[in-house]
Amino acid sequence: MEFTLDQALQKGIEAHKAGKAQEADLYYTAILKAQPKHPDANHNMGVLAVGVGKVETALHFFKTALEVNSSIAQYWLSYIDALIKLDRMADAKAVFDQAKGHGAKGDGFDKLQKELNGSSYKDFKSQDPPHEQLQPLIALYTKGKYEKVLIEASQMLLEFPDSVILHNIAGAAYKGLGELDKAIEAYQKAISIEPDYADAHNNIGVALKEQGKSGEAIEAYNKAILAKPNYAEAYYNKGIALQHKGQLDEALNAYNKAISIKPDYA
Repeated sequence: MEFTLDQALQKGIEAHKAGKAQEADLYYTAILKAQPKHPDANHNMGVLAVGVGKVETALHFFKTALEVNSSIAQYWLSYIDALIKLDRMADAKAVFDQAKGHGAKGDGFDKLQKELNGSSYKDFKSQDPPHEQLQPLIALYTKGKYEKVLIEASQMLLEFPDSVILHNIAGAAYKGLGELDKAIEAYQKAISIEPDYADAHNNIGVALKEQGKSGEAIEAYNKAILAKPNYAEAYYNKGIALQHKGQLDEALNAYNKAISIKPDYA
């Protein structure tokens, strides 16, 4: 059965919302083969990429969507959020200014402005490796080569001992290897350098939850949220921990907060 582009897009969105990422990818890919510059298909492919951790790949799709239609606020929000996930804060702020210049506005942008101006996102350039040096390390982590990540991160830490990103990546690698105590120790090193580093607080919470310490995990998630008020993932993780403790109403509140921040959070 053949579909029009609009029908294929609708099918892709339905699959996407249902959590069927591979099916959604097939529809979006088919649309882009027929119309490579299709803005919605590009944007949604970017969202899919972010969902599986391929944030760098997502940037191309978000850029293309914006080149075709810069009037859609969600395109800007998704692009800026991806840059934040990559810790490219200067770029995120520059794109935010571009969005405002195109008339983008709304609650999402108001929240984002507070986030970009907040203390949790200081300029780490003086203590972190350049972006081009970090990318191979991130690629190794994405491929699941955790032991190699630890070797490379240890070498880089000799040159950049106060890099919060490197300590955070090392923690994630230890977690990938199931060494949760070492993961928490690495995350805590990042926090000792940057107390408001929200990602590290969130990651500590995840590790504590895996150790069965749901109460301590909730405390870590609360610290992440305090540092980064619009941290949807931290609210989601907090919901899991609360649900595990049987605090279902509180869990629902946390999940609903995550959705209010990130409406397409499947």
